[in-house]
Amino acid sequence: MVEAEKSTVVTIRLSKRNLRRVEAVRSLENVDSFTLFKEFIEDGLRERVVRLYEKGKLSAGRGAEILGVSLREFLELLERKCIAINWDSKGITQYLKSKYGE
Repeated sequence: MVEAEKSTVVTIRLSKRNLRRVEAVRSLENVDSFTLFKEFIEDGLRERVVRLYEKGKLSAGRGAEILGVSLREFLELLERKCIAINWDSKGITQYLKSKYGE
């Protein structure tokens, strides 16, 4: 059985300009605000974690952990973005385990 993730309410303030921009995208995609903000957060976190990895501030394993994906998925994300992978022996071992289940 999969346990539902609990939510926390967070309030944010948007400038009128940013609110207009969000509303423009929301109406073009015909989605509700909750879905749009959820996607903004996911996209933004993914981009930020990739940037931190690229700057050497976190390992691929830690990046995968933060994003809640497997190491293989994180490495594939880096590959799609044409970002060089910094291999060390621990990283190679983790990757091989995730890919081949060893």
